[in-house]
Amino acid sequence: MMRLPKTDFYAAQSVEDACSVLANYNSGAKILAGGTDLVPACKFRNLRPALLVSLRNVSKLQGIRLHVGEGLKIGAMTSLYQVRNDPLVTKLFPALAEAAASVGATQLQHMGTLGGNLCLNTRCIYYNQSESWRKSRDVCLKMGGNVCHVVPSGKRCYAVFSGDTAPALIALDAQVRLISNQQERVVPLSSLYTCDGKNPNSISKTEILTEIIIPEPVSKQKSTYLKYRMREAIDFPLAAAAVRIDYNDDRCTKCKVVLNAVDSAPVEVEEPVDLLNGNAPLDQLIAQFGEKAEKSAHPVANTAGSQPGHRRKMAGILTRRALQQVFETSGLK
Repeated sequence: MMRLPKTDFYAAQSVEDACSVLANYNSGAKILAGGTDLVPACKFRNLRPALLVSLRNVSKLQGIRLHVGEGLKIGAMTSLYQVRNDPLVTKLFPALAEAAASVGATQLQHMGTLGGNLCLNTRCIYYNQSESWRKSRDVCLKMGGNVCHVVPSGKRCYAVFSGDTAPALIALDAQVRLISNQQERVVPLSSLYTCDGKNPNSISKTEILTEIIIPEPVSKQKSTYLKYRMREAIDFPLAAAAVRIDYNDDRCTKCKVVLNAVDSAPVEVEEPVDLLNGNAPLDQLIAQFGEKAEKSAHPVANTAGSQPGHRRKMAGILTRRALQQVFETSGLK
């Protein structure tokens, strides 16, 4: 049995309470949301926080509400199970519901939270191992060493980002609210990710992600999230694609594709604006987006179950399948 290291525990009663504790401990404390990623990391001794600050009792951070003129607001402590089954989410933003439903099994979705999934740590087959296993090799970059076992000549950590809900929310232009003792800021979700596997996001040690804000669609909109993995019920993605289109009665006016699990951050595929403005045939748009997706994916050999070249091809295949699906449901194809 793997046990947690000696760690103090504090159950915060409010956001302000949690922020105050984080400020006092600085980098020695970690926020505990659902714990489905953090607790195993502590048991593996990947992380050794002096204090775990639980947000479970902060009811303000739970719930899904539609604010006219502002968008859909989701508390960071809302469970993934609630997100996948909420009528507003499934109706307005199906890509988010599908992404939440793809995370692990039902038990994990009841424990895991949307905010926690967005802050998911990056993964690597040389990092996500027991302490005794890691002792047989030089310390890697992610653990504070000087070498990347996957890309020995690399200057950064290439651990892969695997949080399913992030690409779906980025495709939907979501923003997040971050609160600390010093400030409160609302930023685009896409700006949080650094593409550095060692420090995957730019949230400071004293900040708490409290809310996710998804703008209301200004026109007709369809979205979806497709995921490739070894086992249907529990595995992290080997490749995935979130797609969102805006459209009118006869043509697509905006198309956004965000890839997952092919780099150290979600990867937004460049939009072929020339095709959209030219009212090109949908088959041509799908083909070009699939090609761009494959070229935008940069997986490395740090996951078990699939080679980088195959994952790159799957990024293109999933993009094309997702686009075909949203175009068909929109009535454009």
